[in-house]
Order: sequence, then structure tokens, then C-alpha cells
Amino acid sequence: MTRERIIEINKVLQPYYLLITMLIFFIGTFVGVYKFFFKPSDVVVKIDVQRINYPSSINSQFLDVHSYIQDSTSNADIKTKSTHIYKYLIGTKEQKTIEIINNTNKTIRSVNIREPRVRDLIAWAVNSEYLLEEEKDKLLRNIVLEEESGVVYMKDAVNIPPNGNLKIYLWGDFNNISWDESLIVNYDGGTAEIEYTRSFSGFQAIIAEYFFLILLFLIITFIIVYYLLVNKYANNQKNSRVSN
Repeated sequence: MTRERIIEINKVLQPYYLLITMLIFFIGTFVGVYKFFFKPSDVVVKIDVQRINYPSSINSQFLDVHSYIQDSTSNADIKTKSTHIYKYLIGTKEQKTIEIINNTNKTIRSVNIREPRVRDLIAWAVNSEYLLEEEKDKLLRNIVLEEESGVVYMKDAVNIPPNGNLKIYLWGDFNNISWDESLIVNYDGGTAEIEYTRSFSGFQAIIAEYFFLILLFLIITFIIVYYLLVNKYANNQKNSRVSN
């Protein structure tokens, strides 16, 4: 391509340089915001924490039942079960739900959790659409609290199938620290991203809900205004040449 040809193309495109630059800016902003706020990571962890306060009347009533069972029977199994229930009523301060989601079309392997600063783990449960009952029972036995360090972890890592999920429910007494700041979920290939829930109100809620429509409106408005300005500039140049 000759130098004269390049100069000619440059003259043709010169009025549109700003338009091209702004379109690149808008598209870059759109892609960046989508990736940062909306595009899910390969493995995401959702956390729900609920404070539990059982009625004191229930606790005191079961304390009487528990004391009666301990004094009136020699059945060790019944005594143990009564102690577990009493400990659950007295010691359970929070219920935490950890949902690990695989957003990919491949199996995520060797998934493990590690949560420090746990005072007491009283009960736990698991749920998943892809697990058989036998596999759920095995996974339940896999969740352990090391009392010396106060760390909840899984003895054996698990696999999550494509687009699958795994929910782990924990009941117990946890230190007063943000759960998502201490929880670590590792897998073969990286660390899962904690998904934060943000709530908006007023004008911020409108911006959050209609962000893409607002961005599209701004792009279309800019193109129309710029097109009108370019036409006006071209007409002025044409009239100037005619008058000369």
C-alpha cells in the first residue's frame, strides 16, 4: 500500500476517529463489567449464615428430660442420644450453608474445604442432586472437626460433575469472624471464588438492574449525536467550498 493511499484512507476516516475510540471504550467497558460482575467463575462458593436462638423454655424443659433420662436408665445408647440432643439445643449458635457450584462442562476434581476458628461442630448434613444416598453417607463421615486446631475439613477430597453442585450444612458455634474471609475451598486447578451478595436501594438499585440497557442507550445516543455532528461538519465544509 502506497503512502498516498494511506493518506487518502486517513482523510476518509479522520472524522470518525472519535467515534471509533468511543465505541472501543464502550465495548471495553461492557466486556469488563460483564466479566467482573456477571460472568460466573469456574467454581463458585455461596455462603448463607443464620443465627439460631432456641426458646429458653424449650431448653429448660429438655434439661429436665435429659436429667431424668441420665438418672433413670442404664441404657448407654439412650443416654448418648439424649446428650447429643441436649448439646444441639444448648450449643448450636449458627447454621451455615456452603454451596459449591461447578459452572464448567467438565468435572472439578479434588474439591476440599478448610474452615478455621470453629469452637464446636455439633451437627452437619450434605445435599446434592448427583449424589446417591450411600455417597451422601460416606461424605457425612468425611467431614471432620479437628478440635485442637478448630478446623473443619474433609478427610478425602470429592469431585463435582459438570454443572453440578454440593451443599454442606453445618450447625455449631463459630468464632465471631466473617465466614467468607476464613473459608478456603480448593480444587485441582485453583481456589474457588467466594460469591458475595450485594443489595442496593434507591437510585443504585435502578443502575444495578438496568446497567446494560443504560449502557446500550448511551452508545446509541452517542452514535446518533456524533452522526449528526459529522453530517453538519460535512455540510459546512461543502457550503464553504461552494461559497469560495
